[in-house]
Amino acid sequence: MRRVYFIWFAKKIFPYLLIELTLFASFFYLIGRYVFVSKVLQYASQILANNSIDPAIWSVFALHVFFKTEFVVQLSILGSLAVTILIFKNFITSFTQLTLAKEL
Repeated sequence: MRRVYFIWFAKKIFPYLLIELTLFASFFYLIGRYVFVSKVLQYASQILANNSIDPAIWSVFALHVFFKTEFVVQLSILGSLAVTILIFKNFITSFTQLTLAKEL
C-alpha cells in the first residue's frame, strides 16, 4: 500500500511542490543578490541602540525599510511570502487527502 501512496504523491503532489520550491529558491536568490546584509544590520543596530524593543517600532522600521528598497526586492519578498503560504496550503491539503484516503 505504501507503494500506491508513493506513486500518488509522485504524480499528484510532487510536481506542484517542485514548482513552488523552485519559485521560492529564485525569490530568495533575488533577495540575496539585491539586499545588503550590512545595511540591514546597521539599521537594526541603530534601533537597538535606542533601546527600542517595542514591536510597533520594529513594524514601522520594517515597513519603512521595505518601501525604501528596490522594486525587485519588494517583489521578491512578497513573492517568497506568497510561495511560503502556498507550500503550507498544499502540504496541509495533501496530508489531509492522504489521511482521508487511508481511512477509506
